[in-house]
Amino acid sequence: MTNKSEQPVLLSVEDEIATLTLNRPAKLNAMNRAIWQGVLDGCAAVAADQDVKVLVIKGATPQAFSAGADIAEFPQVHATPESARDYHALIRRAYDAVANLQKPSIALIQGICFGGGCALALCCDLRYADRTARFSIPPARLGIVYSLHETKRLYDLVGPSKTKEILMGAKVIEAEEAAAVGLVTRLFEAADVARETYAFASTLGELSQFTIRAVKEMVGKITYGATDDNADTRALVASGFQGVDYREGRDAFLQKRKAKFSYR
Repeated sequence: MTNKSEQPVLLSVEDEIATLTLNRPAKLNAMNRAIWQGVLDGCAAVAADQDVKVLVIKGATPQAFSAGADIAEFPQVHATPESARDYHALIRRAYDAVANLQKPSIALIQGICFGGGCALALCCDLRYADRTARFSIPPARLGIVYSLHETKRLYDLVGPSKTKEILMGAKVIEAEEAAAVGLVTRLFEAADVARETYAFASTLGELSQFTIRAVKEMVGKITYGATDDNADTRALVASGFQGVDYREGRDAFLQKRKAKFSYR
């Protein structure tokens, strides 16, 4: 039986907040097949658990969120075109599982956040980091090409010129610059980042889950090219005024009390 401390990804739930911990501290949480599969399985469990409202993803050590893909595994996973295809399909499914999760996700970033680890953090809705965080996506050091899918997530946050600088130059970005260019959502002192991350996760858990999931849907549509409402978005807006959360939020406001939302 596998000892919990040896599992590549740990999933825990407390107070409606799920935490996925990348758990290879001796390898600075380098992303191997087992971690990619663990992220995929963990997201499926979070999606299925109605009591979970928010997902936090973090590394098992303050030295690293993740050092990136485990290069030592490359000779095996790229041994044949078939094995390479299967490996990259697994990574794509793991990224999409985080990005497409209906529930909000926050990457809690300390230390190194490189390569595939950085790409995983980009799949989260928010990135809360401390001042030890350092970011890099270095395909130019390996002679490889990042997919359009992965490149777009970086582009959407930092724009074309900074995307080129980061990917062409294998540039390492310190925490302050990462916050300034939009790669990081919020920046905290090392002693505060976990507390602040979970405090905001708790705040999200207290608010309307219907609204929060609708925000994710709307922003996703904008990201992929929508510029105006259509029948689907109009229906989503209209459905809010028929929902239990709207009635509770309205009544709580009028009665000057804290709302107790029930949508899950």
